[in-house]
Amino acid sequence: MNKNTKVFSANPKISAIIPVYNCENTIKAAVRSIQNQNMAEIEIVLVNDNSKDNTSKIISELGKEDPRIKILNNQKQMATLYSRNIGILHSNGKYILNLDNDDLFMTNDLFDTIYKEAETGNFDLIGFSAVQSETYYPLLIQMKEAQFHDHKNGLVIYQPELTYFAISINGSYSLNDLHVWGRLTKTDLYKYAINNFGINSIREKRNYCFVTWGEDSAMSMAIYRFAKSYKFIKKYGIFHHLAKTTSTYTSRNDLKQYGELFFLDAIFDFSHNTTTGKKYSIQKLQKDIREGLYNLYNEKNEKYLKAIIQKMINCKYISLVDKKIIEEKSNKLFNEK
Repeated sequence: MNKNTKVFSANPKISAIIPVYNCENTIKAAVRSIQNQNMAEIEIVLVNDNSKDNTSKIISELGKEDPRIKILNNQKQMATLYSRNIGILHSNGKYILNLDNDDLFMTNDLFDTIYKEAETGNFDLIGFSAVQSETYYPLLIQMKEAQFHDHKNGLVIYQPELTYFAISINGSYSLNDLHVWGRLTKTDLYKYAINNFGINSIREKRNYCFVTWGEDSAMSMAIYRFAKSYKFIKKYGIFHHLAKTTSTYTSRNDLKQYGELFFLDAIFDFSHNTTTGKKYSIQKLQKDIREGLYNLYNEKNEKYLKAIIQKMINCKYISLVDKKIIEEKSNKLFNEK
């Protein structure tokens, strides 16, 4: 590690945010992948979500050796979405990069490259390629079959197409760009999206902090809604470890279902107020009903889905034809329950 990088900056160029929970075996490598960046003017924000293992001790030691590390501690476990957003709200960098506690930044010049792209073109978002795998690999050349996020180099999108692109590729629903990792985001934009996200959640009396499925997809929708421009560069910059011990794999079916409902709600809330903008939420609702995703497991999820459907039906940007489709599909779903 370059010793010259360990200098505190009051105005860092990039804040790297890591939600931390019970990750004693991986967190040091994740932090090192940030410290090894050529860029010196950075901030590393670790949000400890009430870890029960040796994680707290490890990050405390890391903080003592590097003044650029800021450690925040949740008083009780609040889950990933809340922890990540708290870290962002307390960050000082001009841009945000997210990293999970078992992920790695892959090249030492990543921060320099994407920062230059953002500054040169005044882009709100810079996307870059990622590798996703269940197994750690030491070399990029060994990861070719695990590639992810691979758009054309130089792809540039502006609003209103940006929001549509996030949820539709070649006319079909896709998660390809709905991750908060693998993307540089202007901090002011990110904080604005978080504040609007929270306000909407409180208004609807949702406990959005504890979503454990699809939370980054929902947050991405808020970010895309308020962003003005996006550029994708074809550079492999992050290794996303798809661990089978994460909530993605271990959540109960009702929690996964709640996350999908939460995501559906976010697509509806943060799509543009046009008939085209709201159309994607209707398409997702129909697709999920058709595939049996909403075979409801508990009263909470049923109540939430009914509230989302009612919101769609009441929306002036939903056509009468689509409202009729929504009513017919949902009535059939609830009657068969």
